[in-house]
Amino acid sequence: MAGTMSMTGFGTGESRSDLGVFAVEIKSVNHRFLEPRVYLPRELSSLELPLTRLVKDRLGRGKVDVSVRWTPGPECQPKAAFNLAVLRQYEAAVREAAGLLGRDETVSLEFLLGLPGVMETAATDADTSPPAQQAASAINQALDALVEERRREGAVLEGEVLSRLDNLAALAQEVEARREQVVESYRERLRKKAEEWAQTASLQLEPGRLEAEVLMFAERSDITEELVRLRAHVEAFRAAFTGIAAGPQGKPMEFLAQELLREANTMASKSRDTAVSSAVLGMKNEIEKIREQILNVE
Repeated sequence: MAGTMSMTGFGTGESRSDLGVFAVEIKSVNHRFLEPRVYLPRELSSLELPLTRLVKDRLGRGKVDVSVRWTPGPECQPKAAFNLAVLRQYEAAVREAAGLLGRDETVSLEFLLGLPGVMETAATDADTSPPAQQAASAINQALDALVEERRREGAVLEGEVLSRLDNLAALAQEVEARREQVVESYRERLRKKAEEWAQTASLQLEPGRLEAEVLMFAERSDITEELVRLRAHVEAFRAAFTGIAAGPQGKPMEFLAQELLREANTMASKSRDTAVSSAVLGMKNEIEKIREQILNVE
């Protein structure tokens, strides 16, 4: 196996230190491009860009959701503090407004404490900024698990697609073996038709006319080029699983699947034989199955 990876998977990671516990969950699903989204607590917002870069360095395609939770350690527990200056300003403003309205009302302390800017979170003596290294450790653990799961599923996808390619090649071989019989069958049908015309309508084909018709039929129904190109695409598909080329494999495979279907459709339009038509229909079915599988290849 060359390391084919799917785009779906799940992974978790955890890192502990005196600053607390970082827990990371990563989920990925199919997507045309790589679209990472990192969800962080507000106090960890500064880590969004470096964690996003870690995802981009490890993955090629997929919609990836990264959820990070941080449980602060004892040394990082925030302390509550009140901004008394702001509190007094609010109280004075409320009293002034009540006087202007001619109302004699008091405002509860609970209401004042809930106003913006009154309650603040003060840092402890310890540095409360969680180090990027600890977050990176947790996310790399999660990415390791995610990549391993994507690789396992990718191996299953690879086996399925290679099996379909074998079926496709076998059907192409059937069509190849049938080509000469198709022309000969047409010649025989035309010869019998000519004999019927001669007996019933006293019509005689000109010398060489029958062979000329057979040659025209052979030219119109010739699918040699399509078979050659289809075999080339099948081999290119197999080579794509070797992992020689760097980067995601899914997009080149999608293009190859389109080309395979194009050749099969052309053969179907040229087919003048029931057996060939049946084989080409089987080829198109295999190609559709391949396309379904590679939609999940990274």
